[in-house]
Amino acid sequence: MLKQYVVDPAEMPWKNGDTEGVTFRGQVLLSGEDGGPEAFRFKFDPSIKVYAHMHLTSQFQVLLGGMMDLPKETMKMRPVGVLYTDHNVPYGPFSVGGDHHVLVLHPKRAGLVTMGNRDARKLINLTGRQIPGMEKDTEWFPIPGHEGARCKFLIPSMAGPEALMLECPPNMTIPVGAPLYGRYEVVLKGTVVIEGRSLGPPGLRYVEGDEQPSPLTAGPEGATVMFFSFDKDAREGGLTGDALSMLGAEAMAKAI
Repeated sequence: MLKQYVVDPAEMPWKNGDTEGVTFRGQVLLSGEDGGPEAFRFKFDPSIKVYAHMHLTSQFQVLLGGMMDLPKETMKMRPVGVLYTDHNVPYGPFSVGGDHHVLVLHPKRAGLVTMGNRDARKLINLTGRQIPGMEKDTEWFPIPGHEGARCKFLIPSMAGPEALMLECPPNMTIPVGAPLYGRYEVVLKGTVVIEGRSLGPPGLRYVEGDEQPSPLTAGPEGATVMFFSFDKDAREGGLTGDALSMLGAEAMAKAI
């Protein structure tokens, strides 16, 4: 069985919010309330510091604009940048700047918890992965059989989760495999047509299951698309029952 969600952010309202004194504008792209995925789009105020926290399920955080500097020297993220974390893996605090613009992509309803919460510290995933990747650090590869198309891996599949960037010529049909643990497909440039629906940046589709989804088709101007594929960690963590109140978690969906 295949789950599929298609979202055009141009159709979603923007709201102002704050959490722990951090102010931002945001969109709830997918709420996760139906048992499906949860996705947000944020634009944080510049020159702020975001408190240390952890997401309760796997996540891809995708930096589309501005900057995001984490404590480690190797974690100075610039667009297009990706940070993957397993469930309950803490990170931060981190600073942002410029025209900061980020997507937060979860395979299911997750929420987040500040590391100032002592109960949350007991749930830290000590063996969890934290994997960064940036477009500027990787090279393009041609795609055999598709003239004018090329790709690069910001996070290679050998890591488990995968972040793949694909640049397509006009009207190219993009076949996609079965997304067993869930996959986000995000438009970065141009347009993509999905079952007759045209999406521009940062329109997205989430698919999950053992069936092959319908292909994507690049628009007349071509398209750059990113594919964010989860692995088995996507089935861990997340919010169930009274988890929010029990942990005192700050769910971004509540904040906006």
